[in-house]
Amino acid sequence: MFEIYLILATCFLLPICYLITNNLIYIYHQLKSLKNIEETKNIIYVDNKYILYAANIYINRKKWLDCITILELYMKQIRISELTILVKYYNCIGLCYQCANIYKIATQYYLKAYNKAPLIRQNLKNLANIYKLSGDIESASELHQKLIRLNKHEDI
Repeated sequence: MFEIYLILATCFLLPICYLITNNLIYIYHQLKSLKNIEETKNIIYVDNKYILYAANIYINRKKWLDCITILELYMKQIRISELTILVKYYNCIGLCYQCANIYKIATQYYLKAYNKAPLIRQNLKNLANIYKLSGDIESASELHQKLIRLNKHEDI
C-alpha cells in the first residue's frame, strides 16, 4: 500500500517540478539578459533587439512604467532607416498604456505606428482593438474591413 502512495505522489509531483524548473530557467535567462544590458559600457547605444527583449520582460512582469520609460529613452536614438523597430516600439508602448487602461494615450501610439506603416496587420489589429475598447465601434469596423481587404489581396 505504501508503494502505491509513493507512486501516486511521484506522478503528481513530477509535472509540478517540471513546471517550476522551466519557470526558474525562464526567470534566470531574463535576469541574465537584463544584467548584460546593465553591464554594457555604453548604455546609450544598446542594440535594439536587446531593448525589445527587455521591454517584453517588463511587459510579461506587468511593469508598464518601466517598459514605457526604456522604450521612450531609446526611441530617440533610432535612425530613420530603422522604421520597423520604431513601429515595434510604438506598439509596445501602446500595449503598456492599453494594459494600464489609459486608452487615449494608447490610441495615440497605435496611430503613430499605423501612420508609419499602414499595411502591417498588427498595426491594424491593435488600432481596431483599442477603438473597440474605447467604444468607437465605427472606426473599429472600418479598420476590420481594411484588414479583411488586406488579407484578400495577399491571398491572390
